[in-house]
Amino acid sequence: MEATDLASRARRAYELGRFSRALRVAPFVVAAALVAIACGRPVAMTCALGCALLPLAVGLLMRGGSAGRAVGPGLGAGWAALAMPLLLRTAGHACFGPSCMSLCLPACALGGALSGALIGVLARRDGGGLSYVVAAAAIAGLSGAMGCSLGGAFGILGMAAGVVAGSAPVLLTARR
Repeated sequence: MEATDLASRARRAYELGRFSRALRVAPFVVAAALVAIACGRPVAMTCALGCALLPLAVGLLMRGGSAGRAVGPGLGAGWAALAMPLLLRTAGHACFGPSCMSLCLPACALGGALSGALIGVLARRDGGGLSYVVAAAAIAGLSGAMGCSLGGAFGILGMAAGVVAGSAPVLLTARR
């Protein structure tokens, strides 16, 4: 066996191991989507967001570095944005028409701000730089959007604005 064949096989095994390890995030993404669907979020929108979130999370984990370390905290922070509108529903708020915008939109923005602030705290603690904050915010934004999808584009935009506003202090001062 030639050295190049051996090196090629070793590299392939290494990459396959990284990929299988990165796929361990899949149950968490699927769980977030199932929770959102079970709570009445639009199935097509939730599936589309989950289908965007899964390859992003797996790709960042495979890439590694600070962006890869941000996937877990990003998913955890995204649960805050996912949970806020779901908590309103379990508290008895029916999100239809103008009443949806009066409560659900602020809840999505608040959930996004909590997610962003959590990302900021975790980035400081973990020593994450700009790539950490951007990766965690993207992951949190996509997972949180599954909960805010009932508010439509405004719910998702409100949540995204909250994530950016909450993580902005760290984003502005992040080391490159």
